[in-house]
Amino acid sequence: AWDGPFASHWDAGRITRITDADPVWASLAAHSIARYNDIATRSGVDFHDPVGLAFVGRSTRAAEHIGEQYGGNIEHIDTVELRRRYGIQAHAADLDVSVEHAPAGLINPRHLIAAQARLAVAAGAVEVLEPATRLIGKLGAWTILTATHETFASKVLLATGAYGAELVGAELDLERRLRTIVRAELSPGAVLPSLITVPTGHLGLNEMYWVPPVLYPNGKTLLKLGGDSTPVQVASSDLEIRNWFRSGGDVGEAAALSEVLASHLPDRHVTWSDHQPCVVTLTPTERPFIGGIGNGITVALGGGGSAAKSSDEIGRLAAVATLGTWSATDPDPEHFTPVLR
Repeated sequence: AWDGPFASHWDAGRITRITDADPVWASLAAHSIARYNDIATRSGVDFHDPVGLAFVGRSTRAAEHIGEQYGGNIEHIDTVELRRRYGIQAHAADLDVSVEHAPAGLINPRHLIAAQARLAVAAGAVEVLEPATRLIGKLGAWTILTATHETFASKVLLATGAYGAELVGAELDLERRLRTIVRAELSPGAVLPSLITVPTGHLGLNEMYWVPPVLYPNGKTLLKLGGDSTPVQVASSDLEIRNWFRSGGDVGEAAALSEVLASHLPDRHVTWSDHQPCVVTLTPTERPFIGGIGNGITVALGGGGSAAKSSDEIGRLAAVATLGTWSATDPDPEHFTPVLR
């Protein structure tokens, strides 16, 4: 019955890695991962499990090389060794396999947010745990309204995910892609790394990933998997997102993911599973939007399904963009310029 903003499911696991074909994303990840221990130590909140990553596909060498440049501990193996170590069966024998060892693996995104928020409050931030319902601009200042609070600010940073920047009426060039994820309880077996792969021969999926089993509030330890399915479904409004979140997701996409999971883990079987809707926010630049859109408003949006692991560095860049303190040692801000429709 809640009108939002909200998510579709309790997300307890996201992949963390440096390996990437784009050096900008590799840099964002490397800077963020380097702070994980400090964030966990100072906040007292544990959120990181360095179980590693297997990146399986054709021509993974470029991403492997970029990952090594930014500090990733990467090993190149073949599909036979992938099966021997982890019980993972690749779809084709000639695929490349890049294994990124610790600190790659997974994070609990909710625990990471809790740790970051705890440190922010300790540093003087004030946390209002209510959705912002309206922003009113007047004479270079903003009034931020929630159900019970009124806050005044000269600068506002919006990091509002799939809900974009609609609070200020800005029409950013964001694609809000509707996806479905599957959660599966597996029979006992080897400790699994995170996985990113292209399931060759499956027409319904362009890409598949999984996050190794983690504990969920229902008491089950579940592997989460998702992918980029065809045909693409896109939301054009917040109402469509709300309806999608309530829909339960796409049964056909869930069936395809379950089929691919079974083929990749032939020695394991699924003892329980469900599927949930998901939304991924994409930008035309394939990099997050981090920057001003005018009148004292800055945005940090468009993570493309890859931003949780890099949120600390994305947040730092959003802060310096908001304060106007972007320096020569920071990445080129042109990489992140927001694009309006």
